[in-house]
Amino acid sequence: MPERADPPAASPASTNASLPGVRSLDIAAIGLDARDRAVLVSMTRLLDGQSGLRLRWVEDANACTTLFVPHDWSHYVAPPRVLVRLTPRDTKAADSPRGLAVASPVRVNGMTEVLEAAAALYDLARSAVQREHARMALHALRDLLVGALLAGERRRTLLGVGGGHALVVDFRTGEISSSLPQAELLQRPLQLAEPQRAPDTTPWPGESHPLRVSTLLWGLTHTLIDQGVSPRTINGRYQLKGAPEPAALTRPSAPRLVAAWTQRAMGVGEAAAASGLSAFEVLWFLSTALALGIAVPAGEAEASAP
Repeated sequence: MPERADPPAASPASTNASLPGVRSLDIAAIGLDARDRAVLVSMTRLLDGQSGLRLRWVEDANACTTLFVPHDWSHYVAPPRVLVRLTPRDTKAADSPRGLAVASPVRVNGMTEVLEAAAALYDLARSAVQREHARMALHALRDLLVGALLAGERRRTLLGVGGGHALVVDFRTGEISSSLPQAELLQRPLQLAEPQRAPDTTPWPGESHPLRVSTLLWGLTHTLIDQGVSPRTINGRYQLKGAPEPAALTRPSAPRLVAAWTQRAMGVGEAAAASGLSAFEVLWFLSTALALGIAVPAGEAEASAP
């Protein structure tokens, strides 16, 4: 499989230490005076390797995991970076902003405690960011496939999904050659690359897993439903032209929805009431059915009826 999209280079902290139970923090400061900054640098070197933490001082505040700032700092810091405020010792709790803080002048015990808390918060924030990126990438992959189908795309397209993995999608036949099985594709964090044209003569090195565009779309749809991703609103009344493939019927009450929607045209609210599914699930189902051409607007369904 040709490498088209590699994940971003991991920072030392994102790789963590190779030893089990050891967490790494890259520490930086911004807005502090020279004395406070020098103390933090010394503490970083002193405490490196203690309490299961690998510590490193970095000069780039945008590349750190833990950022020390003045007590009155008011600028936004994007997660998963963790903010630690350097707070004068006479500051009252009511006057202190929420979040992690360490009293100044900094002492070893206080520094150790705040770094242990920062490591735990960083792990939580990083996991949340990774989950959100994975959700966005899955949604983007589905949008790309849906958009191509609705636009009548007929060419072969190469889609990099990160880590040296990719899909070659033949929109004419609906066939996909994938370096990942579908189950793994839907579960792993993706880094979706810009689509590229894939000539018919493109060689296919390595192991290949045959997939179908329709089956992958239903798999993406079910995964996004399970993740609670909101669908786009679709107004109007629609009807199914026929039963979809088995991959569409794996959710409870989906067969009931298909049976009801095949018999007559309905809007999303009617279809939800007829099937016992939520409007949230019905919208996801309808958008996929429309992209695959098995759902049509009510007027078109009536015109084609015998």
